[in-house]
Amino acid sequence: MNYKVAVVIPTLNEERFIARCLDSVISQSYPFEDMDVMVVDGGSKDRTKEIVEEYKRKYQNIRFLNNPDRIQSIAFNIGVKSSDAPYIVRLDAHALYNKDYIEKCIKGLEADNARGNVGGRCIILPFNESLWAKTNAILNYSRFGIGGSAFRVGMKPDYVDTVPFGAFPRYVFDNVGGMREDLPRAEDNEYNSRIRKAGYKVYFDPEIVSSYYARPTLRTSCKQMYANGESIGHLFYVDRESIGLRHLVPLLFVAGIICCVLLSFVWLPFFFALLAGLCLYFTCDLLASVMAAKEHGWKYLLPLFIMFFCVHISYGWGTIVGFFTGRRLK
Repeated sequence: MNYKVAVVIPTLNEERFIARCLDSVISQSYPFEDMDVMVVDGGSKDRTKEIVEEYKRKYQNIRFLNNPDRIQSIAFNIGVKSSDAPYIVRLDAHALYNKDYIEKCIKGLEADNARGNVGGRCIILPFNESLWAKTNAILNYSRFGIGGSAFRVGMKPDYVDTVPFGAFPRYVFDNVGGMREDLPRAEDNEYNSRIRKAGYKVYFDPEIVSSYYARPTLRTSCKQMYANGESIGHLFYVDRESIGLRHLVPLLFVAGIICCVLLSFVWLPFFFALLAGLCLYFTCDLLASVMAAKEHGWKYLLPLFIMFFCVHISYGWGTIVGFFTGRRLK
């Protein structure tokens, strides 16, 4: 069948979310019968496959593909190569999509042949009703917390460096190639950088809206931020132009702490420089926490203050580790 849109959804143990994700795809305003929906699974040990099989029995255009290498970029490439649809939409199983999401993505691509990727705004939702889950969702809207990417805080259409859950014309894939299969994370940053270098544009439209579930605990939030930071360290060896200043601020913060601690044993003024730097940081942390708590509720003040610091340390330390573990990449 001649599908118009290839929808690629990488999965790994997504039994909690895959049904809701597929339901949001099925209910799109864009004709569902024109979509080639591929769930590309990295060997889930839960009920992800069984759930998708149930949808397959009802909808002939939903497929389940295996991704033995587990990496998301490989899943994307498998999906693209398994379909000949002229448009490709890369979705995340951990998210939901507004009814007109795919329709607006495709219209955004059709409006300008120079656009190599179109995406929109990502609303962060709490994983559950726990205090830490809600705190993490609030943190993701703070410029102090995450850095202020357009897709998190932007409200004006514009050309940007990256968007989440993007839509691509197939000719971009044919000209630029697939995503790098040696990048377990940040593959979208590198891919968007390569798209821009090839002369195409990445377009952000705030009317294209998805909703993503944030991590539910402080520990899982820090684990995610560590992995994200490590991926930035890897990108240093792959494509430095895909790294923005906002990606390096946590690295500078953590590196500054480490250097001042070590050098304070040699020269005492470094100890006072460390104290001054931490005082400045925690003052900014407190102000950001107060501003967010004033809007969302004062019960989030202390959790925000703690989580800001923990995710910044996790991201910065992950970036440092990534500089060492990424040396094998070219």
